[in-house]
Amino acid sequence: MSALKTTIAPDDAVHNSDSSATDYYLWDFAGVDGLQAAIAFFTPAINHIAPFQSLTTTFNQQPCSVLRLCENNFRVMLPTKVAFDQAIAALEINVWCKLCPAATLVIPPDLGLEQLPQIATTKPIYTLNPFPCDRAVPARIDGMAILAWHYLWQESPRIEIQTAWANIDMIRNAFFSYR
Repeated sequence: MSALKTTIAPDDAVHNSDSSATDYYLWDFAGVDGLQAAIAFFTPAINHIAPFQSLTTTFNQQPCSVLRLCENNFRVMLPTKVAFDQAIAALEINVWCKLCPAATLVIPPDLGLEQLPQIATTKPIYTLNPFPCDRAVPARIDGMAILAWHYLWQESPRIEIQTAWANIDMIRNAFFSYR
Protein backbone atom coordinates (compact mmCIF):
# COMPACT_ATOMS: atom_id res chain seq x y z
CA MET A 1 0.00 0.00 0.00
CA SER A 2 2.79 2.40 -0.86
CA ALA A 3 0.19 4.68 -2.45
CA LEU A 4 -0.47 6.21 0.98
CA LYS A 5 1.64 9.33 1.38
CA THR A 6 2.22 10.95 4.76
CA THR A 7 2.92 14.66 4.82
CA ILE A 8 3.82 17.09 7.54
CA ALA A 9 3.61 20.80 8.19
CA PRO A 10 6.22 22.44 5.95
CA ASP A 11 8.01 24.32 8.74
CA ASP A 12 8.17 21.37 11.11
CA ALA A 13 11.69 20.60 12.30
CA VAL A 14 11.48 17.03 10.99
CA HIS A 15 10.35 18.06 7.51
CA ASN A 16 12.25 16.22 4.81
CA SER A 17 11.69 15.13 1.24
CA ASP A 18 11.32 11.45 2.17
CA SER A 19 8.19 11.91 4.27
CA SER A 20 6.57 15.14 3.15
CA ALA A 21 4.58 16.38 0.21
CA THR A 22 6.27 18.82 -2.06
CA ASP A 23 3.19 19.71 -4.06
CA TYR A 24 1.32 21.86 -1.52
CA TYR A 25 1.31 23.90 1.68
CA LEU A 26 -1.71 24.14 3.99
CA TRP A 27 -2.64 27.45 5.64
CA ASP A 28 -5.40 28.07 8.17
CA PHE A 29 -7.00 31.46 8.67
CA ALA A 30 -9.93 32.59 10.77
CA GLY A 31 -11.33 35.45 12.76
CA VAL A 32 -14.20 37.89 12.82
CA ASP A 33 -13.27 38.99 9.29
CA GLY A 34 -12.28 35.55 7.96
CA LEU A 35 -15.04 35.50 5.36
CA GLN A 36 -14.13 38.99 4.15
CA ALA A 37 -10.51 37.86 3.71
CA ALA A 38 -11.63 34.79 1.76
CA ILE A 39 -13.80 36.90 -0.53
CA ALA A 40 -10.96 39.41 -1.06
CA PHE A 41 -8.42 36.74 -2.00
CA PHE A 42 -10.42 34.13 -3.84
CA THR A 43 -13.89 34.88 -5.17
CA PRO A 44 -17.26 36.10 -3.89
CA ALA A 45 -18.45 32.54 -4.59
CA ILE A 46 -16.69 31.50 -1.37
CA ASN A 47 -19.65 33.07 0.44
CA HIS A 48 -21.96 30.47 -1.13
CA ILE A 49 -20.22 27.32 0.03
CA ALA A 50 -21.23 25.74 3.32
CA PRO A 51 -18.89 24.55 6.05
CA PHE A 52 -17.00 21.42 4.96
CA GLN A 53 -17.34 22.32 1.28
CA SER A 54 -14.43 23.49 -0.85
CA LEU A 55 -13.71 25.05 -4.19
CA THR A 56 -10.80 25.25 -6.58
CA THR A 57 -9.72 28.78 -7.39
CA THR A 58 -6.53 30.85 -7.61
CA PHE A 59 -4.38 32.96 -5.30
CA ASN A 60 -1.77 35.26 -6.89
CA GLN A 61 -2.31 33.44 -10.19
CA GLN A 62 -1.59 30.04 -8.61
CA PRO A 63 -4.19 27.28 -8.41
CA CYS A 64 -5.42 26.53 -4.91
CA SER A 65 -8.14 24.68 -3.03
CA VAL A 66 -10.06 26.45 -0.29
CA LEU A 67 -11.98 24.52 2.37
CA ARG A 68 -14.53 26.30 4.51
CA LEU A 69 -14.28 24.86 8.03
CA CYS A 70 -16.95 27.07 9.61
CA GLU A 71 -18.50 30.49 9.06
CA ASN A 72 -15.24 32.48 9.21
CA ASN A 73 -12.61 29.71 9.29
CA PHE A 74 -10.82 28.45 6.16
CA ARG A 75 -8.03 26.08 5.13
CA VAL A 76 -6.10 26.91 1.94
CA MET A 77 -3.93 24.56 -0.07
CA LEU A 78 -1.28 26.33 -2.15
CA PRO A 79 1.25 24.72 -4.53
CA THR A 80 4.19 26.85 -3.41
CA LYS A 81 5.36 28.34 -0.16
CA VAL A 82 4.12 31.89 -0.48
CA ALA A 83 3.84 34.42 2.31
CA PHE A 84 0.11 33.88 2.67
CA ASP A 85 0.21 35.10 6.28
CA GLN A 86 1.75 38.39 5.11
CA ALA A 87 -0.97 38.79 2.49
CA ILE A 88 -3.58 38.30 5.23
CA ALA A 89 -1.81 40.80 7.50
CA ALA A 90 -1.73 43.37 4.68
CA LEU A 91 -5.53 43.42 4.68
CA GLU A 92 -5.40 44.96 8.18
CA ILE A 93 -8.54 43.16 9.35
CA ASN A 94 -9.32 40.87 12.30
CA VAL A 95 -7.94 37.57 10.97
CA TRP A 96 -5.16 35.29 12.20
CA CYS A 97 -3.24 33.03 9.83
CA LYS A 98 -0.73 30.20 10.29
CA LEU A 99 0.59 27.11 8.57
CA CYS A 100 -1.70 24.18 9.34
CA PRO A 101 -0.05 21.87 11.89
CA ALA A 102 -2.03 18.75 10.92
CA ALA A 103 -0.43 15.54 9.79
CA THR A 104 -1.94 14.41 6.51
CA LEU A 105 -2.28 11.15 4.69
CA VAL A 106 -2.92 11.38 0.93
CA ILE A 107 -4.98 8.45 -0.30
CA PRO A 108 -5.77 7.46 -3.91
CA PRO A 109 -9.42 8.37 -4.52
CA ASP A 110 -10.54 4.83 -5.42
CA LEU A 111 -9.00 3.44 -2.23
CA GLY A 112 -10.42 6.23 -0.08
CA LEU A 113 -13.91 5.99 -1.54
CA GLU A 114 -13.89 2.23 -0.97
CA GLN A 115 -12.30 2.03 2.48
CA LEU A 116 -13.26 5.20 4.32
CA PRO A 117 -16.94 4.24 4.73
CA GLN A 118 -15.79 0.86 6.09
CA ILE A 119 -13.25 2.07 8.66
CA ALA A 120 -14.51 5.53 9.67
CA THR A 121 -17.57 6.58 11.62
CA THR A 122 -19.37 9.89 11.22
CA LYS A 123 -22.03 11.80 13.09
CA PRO A 124 -25.54 11.56 11.61
CA ILE A 125 -25.47 14.68 9.42
CA TYR A 126 -22.21 13.65 7.72
CA THR A 127 -21.57 10.74 5.39
CA LEU A 128 -18.69 9.12 3.57
CA ASN A 129 -21.01 7.27 1.21
CA PRO A 130 -21.43 9.09 -1.08
CA PHE A 131 -18.35 11.28 -0.64
CA PRO A 132 -18.44 13.77 -3.53
CA CYS A 133 -15.57 15.96 -4.60
CA ASP A 134 -15.19 19.36 -2.92
CA ARG A 135 -16.40 18.03 0.42
CA ALA A 136 -14.79 17.36 3.79
CA VAL A 137 -16.17 15.07 6.47
CA PRO A 138 -15.23 15.06 10.14
CA ALA A 139 -15.05 11.45 11.27
CA ARG A 140 -13.31 8.98 13.58
CA ILE A 141 -11.13 5.98 12.78
CA ASP A 142 -10.68 3.69 15.78
CA GLY A 143 -11.80 6.58 18.00
CA MET A 144 -9.25 9.04 16.57
CA ALA A 145 -10.53 12.31 15.10
CA ILE A 146 -9.87 12.89 11.40
CA LEU A 147 -10.97 15.25 8.69
CA ALA A 148 -11.34 13.51 5.33
CA TRP A 149 -11.18 15.99 2.42
CA HIS A 150 -12.05 15.04 -1.18
CA TYR A 151 -11.01 17.77 -3.60
CA LEU A 152 -9.42 18.53 -6.96
CA TRP A 153 -5.71 19.19 -6.88
CA GLN A 154 -3.98 20.18 -10.10
CA GLU A 155 -7.05 18.95 -12.01
CA SER A 156 -7.05 15.47 -10.42
CA PRO A 157 -9.25 14.20 -7.59
CA ARG A 158 -7.51 13.54 -4.29
CA ILE A 159 -8.56 12.32 -0.86
CA GLU A 160 -6.63 13.45 2.14
CA ILE A 161 -6.92 12.52 5.81
CA GLN A 162 -5.91 15.25 8.25
CA THR A 163 -5.31 14.31 11.88
CA ALA A 164 -3.11 14.91 14.90
CA TRP A 165 0.50 13.80 14.64
CA ALA A 166 0.03 11.34 17.50
CA ASN A 167 -2.56 9.48 15.39
CA ILE A 168 -1.00 9.31 11.93
CA ASP A 169 0.65 5.87 12.19
CA MET A 170 -2.50 4.30 13.65
CA ILE A 171 -4.64 5.88 10.92
CA ARG A 172 -2.27 4.55 8.23
CA ASN A 173 -2.38 1.09 9.86
CA ALA A 174 -6.18 1.14 9.76
CA PHE A 175 -5.97 1.28 5.95
CA PHE A 176 -3.42 -1.54 5.84
CA SER A 177 -5.40 -3.80 8.18
CA TYR A 178 -8.73 -3.31 6.38
CA ARG A 179 -7.69 -5.28 3.30
